[in-house]
Amino acid sequence: MNLDYYLSFFFASLTTMFVIIDPPGNIPMFIAFTEGLDSKMRNRISKKSTLIAALLLIFVAITGKAVLDFFHISLDGLRIAGGILLFVISVDILLGGSRKKSYVQDSDVDVESLAVFPIALPLYSGPGAITAAIVLYSQAFDIISKLVVLLSIVVVYVIVRLTHIYSDKLMEILGKSGTNIISRLMAIFLAAIAVEYVFAGIEGKILEIIEMVR
Repeated sequence: MNLDYYLSFFFASLTTMFVIIDPPGNIPMFIAFTEGLDSKMRNRISKKSTLIAALLLIFVAITGKAVLDFFHISLDGLRIAGGILLFVISVDILLGGSRKKSYVQDSDVDVESLAVFPIALPLYSGPGAITAAIVLYSQAFDIISKLVVLLSIVVVYVIVRLTHIYSDKLMEILGKSGTNIISRLMAIFLAAIAVEYVFAGIEGKILEIIEMVR
C-alpha cells in the first residue's frame, strides 16, 4: 500500500464519519440540550461529551460487532431504544425542560450526566456512527489503515469540540430569549428524528423476522 492509498482512505473515512456525525448540523441540538446552563457548565459538558463519544466510537470500531453480540444488542434495537429516549427528551424540552431543571437543582454531577446521554450517546455516537465505524474498520487491510480510521474519528470529534465552542459564542449573541426559541424549535425536529429512528429500527426488525420465516 502506498501513501496515496492511505490518504485516499483517510479522506474517505473522514468524509463518511463527518457526514454521519454532522458536527455543524448538531450545533442547534447542543444548544437545545444545554439551554439555561452557564458558560462554564456548557464547556464542562462539551469536553466530557466529546471525549466520551470519541472513546466510545473508537472502542466500538476496534471491538466491532462482537461487543453488540456479547450483550445481545442489535443496531435496530439501538435505533428503537434511542428513538424512544430522544422522543421523551424532545417532549421535555418543549414543556420547559423540567427534568433538566431538576438536574440543575440537584447537583453538578447530574447536570454532567447530560454529557453522557443524550449528547455523547446517541447524538454524537448513534447507530449510524457506530455502524460506519465498524464497517470502515473492517475494511482496513493493515494496521496503518486501521489507525487511519481511528485518526479520522479523532479529527471529527475535534471538529465537534470546535463547534461547541462556536455554539457558546452563538448563545451569547442570541441571548436567553433567542436560545429558548431555538431550543423549542429544535425539539420539534428532534422528535421527528426520534420517530425516524424508531421506524427504521422496526423496519429492520420486521425484515429480520421475514428472513427467519423464509
